[in-house]
Order: sequence, then structure tokens, then C-alpha cells
Amino acid sequence: MDILKQISTQIAALDSGQKWRVSAQDLWISHADFHSVSIYIVREAEKGQFSVSIPAALSSSVGSTAVTITKY
Repeated sequence: MDILKQISTQIAALDSGQKWRVSAQDLWISHADFHSVSIYIVREAEKGQFSVSIPAALSSSVGSTAVTITKY
């Protein structure tokens, strides 16, 4: 299954108020790929279905390999 479709399906399955922590390790992808995926997640969150909590380290050169999604 395509990773972005997998993420979208998982988010859609969340109940209102439920949180999901998604990480590079969970998805079996590299840090660089996860950075790209996290940008996709943030853009999707702009549609208003869920929010995303991203550690401040994500914008640093070290970066983060996890985000928390909260469904509205």
C-alpha cells in the first residue's frame, strides 16, 4: 500500500479527539523520507480535519522522526 494512502486511511479511522503518533520507524522509512511525509501531513491538516504537533527539532538540521496527529 502506498505510504500516503496508508497515512490518510489511518487518520480517517481515528475517532474525534483521538491521537496517533506516527514515526519514521513505524512506517519503515528513512529520516529524509519522513521529513517529506511530515510536510504532506501538515498540508493535509490545513484542510481542518485534524491537527499536527511537530517537535521544534523538525526544522533543525537534526530533525524529528515523529509527529502526533489529533483528529477533530
